[in-house]
Amino acid sequence: MSRVLEELNKPAVGAYTGPLLQVRDLVKRFPITSGVLLQRTIGTVHAVEGISFDLNDGETLGLVGESGCGKTTAGRCILQLYRPTSGSIKFEGLELTSLRGRELQAIRRDMQIVFQDPYASLNPRMTVGTIVAEPLVIHRIGTRAARRERVRELLDVVGLNPQFTNRYPHEFSGGQRQRIGLARALALNPKLIICDEPVSALDVSIQAQILNLLEELQHELGLTYLFIAHNLSVVKHVSDRVAVMYLGKIMESAPSAELYANPVHPYTYMLLSAIPIPDPAVEKKRAHRVVEGDVPSPVDPPSGCVFHPRCFRAKEVCSLEVPPMWDHGPQHQAACWFPLDRE
Repeated sequence: MSRVLEELNKPAVGAYTGPLLQVRDLVKRFPITSGVLLQRTIGTVHAVEGISFDLNDGETLGLVGESGCGKTTAGRCILQLYRPTSGSIKFEGLELTSLRGRELQAIRRDMQIVFQDPYASLNPRMTVGTIVAEPLVIHRIGTRAARRERVRELLDVVGLNPQFTNRYPHEFSGGQRQRIGLARALALNPKLIICDEPVSALDVSIQAQILNLLEELQHELGLTYLFIAHNLSVVKHVSDRVAVMYLGKIMESAPSAELYANPVHPYTYMLLSAIPIPDPAVEKKRAHRVVEGDVPSPVDPPSGCVFHPRCFRAKEVCSLEVPPMWDHGPQHQAACWFPLDRE
């Protein structure tokens, strides 16, 4: 074990026993302004509207939905890259929304992110060694020699040659760049990693390599993932539980196997219906229910259930009242007035 890891693995006093991450009624709205000198607010983007979930230590929660549903915004609010409009975010029982300055910087050692775009997330003017060592420098951990040793360890862990430290990002492929981003996220030995669509910009074969690597690292290092994606097929294989988002709200949440076998919300059913089955004979006989229409604007979301304009089961009450999250089994909840028959 390197000297850097020895510093990072110092035992904590009074270990916390509850959920690693608790999100309650999280709201994030962005004002739309007009004018140059005298700016005035002319509208509001309702990016995230009151979502709640727990994430346990060592677990993977998949957060899925169409582009623009607010899943990335939720992830950045958890890291306090965006300050929430309202709501509560607790990490190991500590309220993050009230932290500032050095207190927030200290807690960020335990929370890291892997960004979606492996080309834009790495500074082209910095070498790989400098990029991966940057978190250690910011948090003033280890000597210069110890940091170099830690960087070589991390590159080896993510499947890259430790001799690549003096190369620049443009010398690597997309999959290799994403491995570099993952090495940077692992530098401080975090407990939680937010994976913001980490494979969506990669080829299918490279996607499988990165997903396998994430699973291996989780088992070896005891990591916890919030896996953000729009591809339900990808989320199925990496997540213990899945939460489906639509227009800033969570529509359904359940253990992964349960959600894919017994979806109860019409939106979840439509998303699963769009996934092709490799067997042509089965695919030909399968009934499809395509999501029709466009996603409404988050500037002016629909009243009641936000999905009702595109729902094949919608009735009058759906446009008037917001449905609560009803229980449909162990850890299975859905916000729908007219859920699908589980049988």
